[in-house]
Amino acid sequence: MADKSAVRGDQSVAGFVLALVVAIGLIGLLIYVMASNDRYATMSEEEFEEEAKKKSLLGAAITGLEYTLRKKEATYMMEVKSRIERDATPSPGEPPEEESTQMDNKKD
Repeated sequence: MADKSAVRGDQSVAGFVLALVVAIGLIGLLIYVMASNDRYATMSEEEFEEEAKKKSLLGAAITGLEYTLRKKEATYMMEVKSRIERDATPSPGEPPEEESTQMDNKKD
């Protein structure tokens, strides 16, 4: 009986030490990332635009891959996204609702 409790105690100590090492590692990584130089601060405008273009191409490639793998869900998501963008863009002939309600209140 004493041997089993000793083994459990060793396992709990080992688990605690492992959790402590992981926590210290994550804190160290966070400090390293926060203290590192911001690479965008030293970039020229052309370099920044080049980097943004690479990321947008990567995003388009990932979207295309996801579309081929999950065509039905991707089609639905693309429709929802375009519907949201279309609804968020005000028509050129109509004033936005907030301004028109404020104008109606001022007329009274």
